Amino acid sequence: MSAALKSYVPRPVPSRPRAATAHVQGSATRPAEIRPGVSAPVVLPQAPGLNSPSPAVRRLAQLHLVSSALTASLVALTLVSYGTSVYVNRQLNQASQQLNRLQRNEQQLTTANEVLKNHLAQQVEGSEMGFQPPQPGSVIFLKPASQAAVAMPAPVPTSLMGRLALPKVDVPLGY
Repeated sequence: MSAALKSYVPRPVPSRPRAATAHVQGSATRPAEIRPGVSAPVVLPQAPGLNSPSPAVRRLAQLHLVSSALTASLVALTLVSYGTSVYVNRQLNQASQQLNRLQRNEQQLTTANEVLKNHLAQQVEGSEMGFQPPQPGSVIFLKPASQAAVAMPAPVPTSLMGRLALPKVDVPLGY
């Protein structure tokens, strides 16, 4: 079966006959191989007008070129968008895992903080530390400072005040 797949490759015919060459070299003469003769290539006739294609053929060739370029760009765009979506999904998963880890840490810290507060409150309630709850008689109340003691800025000219007019807002002086 392998012999059927081999193709025939013509070999050039030597300029001297094989028998004469073999006799000169002193080797035994072999029977001449029978080879088919190699002929000159045949030039096939071409139909007139193939050198200059019609406008319809040119338009179809241009359409083929444009559609091939468009297809290649769409395939490239699809691959880029797929790669981007995979990358974004991976980053989103990593950020989600980090957020979950941070939330667990926050819960653990909040629990530890509350346990410490409870422990401190239990120690303060005991008599060994000597802490007492605040009494109403020992609370200090401060009176607001007088308006004269507060330094007032220099008055702004009215011409400048018209340009820099700010809305009046009622806000407390302090807490």
